Amino acid sequence: MARRPNRFTDEDFESLDGRASKTEQKKAVQRMAALGEQLAELPKKQIEALPVEERLIEALLDVQLISSFEARRRQFQRIGKLLRNEDETVILSYLTPKQGMKKTAQLQRWVDRIIAQGDPVINEFTKMHNAAERHTLRQHLLRIQRDVTKAAPPEELEASKLKLFNYVQQVALISDNSK
Repeated sequence: MARRPNRFTDEDFESLDGRASKTEQKKAVQRMAALGEQLAELPKKQIEALPVEERLIEALLDVQLISSFEARRRQFQRIGKLLRNEDETVILSYLTPKQGMKKTAQLQRWVDRIIAQGDPVINEFTKMHNAAERHTLRQHLLRIQRDVTKAAPPEELEASKLKLFNYVQQVALISDNSK
């Protein structure tokens, strides 16, 4: 096997910037499966009204008919994979009425504090919400800080903040459900 004549450059690593690792992808599927469990608890009419792919609606309706634990677990994994192709904001908008406006405002304050203060607030948030991962929160924060230092367009910065808010909201939904 021939040796690579040149060492890796910064450009090699910049091309990977923003890409999720395999572990992060797996954890995202687990979060989506947990959200899928909450979606499956919605009434049948609300599930049918979801603005998502037909396959996802069918999977959510099918899971209500499954009684075997292992079969339900596999079905929720499938739902998690199908949810990856959907817009998180839309999915969360159907679940946030369960949280209420007060909780949503509280989560927005968490996001603002995370952006302003960084690691101490991230540590505090992860203690309060058992489904939260420090690494993922830090990645979102670093992406926002990078957008600010590069003077990225406002739309890009808002998109990064929305991704952080969506993650925080997912974690809160999952943590509240597991208590």
